[in-house]
Amino acid sequence: MSGINGQVLTLKAHGFTAEIATLGATLVSLEYQGRPLVRAFDPLGERPAYSGAILAPWPNRVTDGNYRWDGVQYQLPLSEPARGHALHGLVTDDLFTPGEHADQSLELRTTISPSEGYPFEIQLAITYQLEAQGLRITAAVTNNGSQAAPFGWGSHAYLVAPGKNVNGWNLSLPAQRVQLIEGERLLPKDVVSVDSTELDFRSARVVGDTFIDHAYTGLDAGEDQLIRAVLTDENGIGSQVIWDETQPWVQIHTADRDDPELNRTGLAIEPMTCPPGAFNSGEDVIRLEPGSSHQTSWVIAPA
Repeated sequence: MSGINGQVLTLKAHGFTAEIATLGATLVSLEYQGRPLVRAFDPLGERPAYSGAILAPWPNRVTDGNYRWDGVQYQLPLSEPARGHALHGLVTDDLFTPGEHADQSLELRTTISPSEGYPFEIQLAITYQLEAQGLRITAAVTNNGSQAAPFGWGSHAYLVAPGKNVNGWNLSLPAQRVQLIEGERLLPKDVVSVDSTELDFRSARVVGDTFIDHAYTGLDAGEDQLIRAVLTDENGIGSQVIWDETQPWVQIHTADRDDPELNRTGLAIEPMTCPPGAFNSGEDVIRLEPGSSHQTSWVIAPA
């Protein structure tokens, strides 16, 4: 199937079915035994609110689209003009090229060509693989250019549990700290402890009407060295994202929108290698030297 989101390719294995669009290497839908794990959308219609897209070479926002790297100031296009920021990288509207495609796996590739705001040549390879536990997304990057490049990964899946919306779902998130935001522009501010705040979900609890559009860090891994953010209904049924320390941040967003079909009908759980505003602050930005590579992965699984 092809349409506004490019080709839409299907994976089936281990009781899972996934649809992936080549536009933005986007996860369109994911089900386990017929139960949705992410908020799906019609692949023949417009992708809503970056649903399922891969975010690179930065996740979240570059404040004012302006950053400094190796002594040089750069200006990115303001892809979020209402707030005056460069949002979610440069590949969300790229048509990735399909590579190997089998029943349970798919590889997609694209190249970020040098531009005025990001004068680096970066090759991305995204692999979707259905495993017994869930859908593993592996993201690999190589710097094919002649100068070191700043880089960060993210993704934008909205997870779901049975029920109408996020207000009735329980969230478990083993994060010790959260980055505060300021004003309607959501400017990133200090990173503080979650202790005694409404943003503390270290013990699973109902999200209720809490507004969340924050990056968390200080992530506690389990005995297997993996981090788990779990979203469930009152019966403990839902979905989760599992990742490791290569992504020390996670953005959580309650999907507050004017459109009632989108408003709080999924919870964005977005593992990231760096926080919002990282290109401005330099915090946890990956320095990709010429010829060097970086790889990370995460799993979306049932709970």
